[in-house]
Amino acid sequence: MRTCSFVRIAPLLLSLLLGFGSTARAQGASRFLELQNPGHLSLRLLAAGYGAEKYGTTHTGFEIGQTITPAISIIGRAIAYQVYQGTGFDSPLTPASRSSPRNFGLLEAGASFSPVQGTTFTLLGGQNIGDSDAPVFENDFSSWLWLQSRHPINFSYSTSHYFQNGVTNGLLDARTAAFSTGRLLLLLGVGGAIWGGGSVGQAKGQGGPDIGLFLREWRVSIDLQAGYGSSRTYGLVSFSRSFGWDE
Repeated sequence: MRTCSFVRIAPLLLSLLLGFGSTARAQGASRFLELQNPGHLSLRLLAAGYGAEKYGTTHTGFEIGQTITPAISIIGRAIAYQVYQGTGFDSPLTPASRSSPRNFGLLEAGASFSPVQGTTFTLLGGQNIGDSDAPVFENDFSSWLWLQSRHPINFSYSTSHYFQNGVTNGLLDARTAAFSTGRLLLLLGVGGAIWGGGSVGQAKGQGGPDIGLFLREWRVSIDLQAGYGSSRTYGLVSFSRSFGWDE
């Protein structure tokens, strides 16, 4: 009798599972194929400063994003850099005999892909202008794990290749939401950078603890990192503010 009941129920369970799988695949495909309605235009202002014994730099700029589908956006960036001393993990410059500040700008464009909620992968290509004048390739990745938990974890990396000096870098970061309210989010973790090749030669690295603060009402992010590595003791501070409009 039990065998007979199982024989009757099994096809029903199988059809439900197959139907669920088909629905999930259809929803995943729709994120890439269906146009976003309404569309969303975003603007992010950013600034950062880095200081170490062997390297000092600041940069400011902005990023514009336009959604095409729920999973695809086009991105454009314009950033102005000033290098005060040396060359470091994010510099396309080759060592120079002069010690005066060197200035260049970066113009990039590309696409951002978000296959699932909380995960984003971005590909960008562009050109430096000024004291650096050569192509740049960049890709960024960010993913939140256990979003529904009290302390979700974020893993991110960013890599760039500078064609002027042949250097490739990778910036890594792992943080958890240590404290969260309706007004702010506090992130704690560790981060660092690895870079090498080209004019740098053998791989170099640095790392240390970092703190992130996100003010929800103002959509402002403030990040601090300090540590030690190939450039000796270093400190990094970055700031960004985001705006968005539905079309």
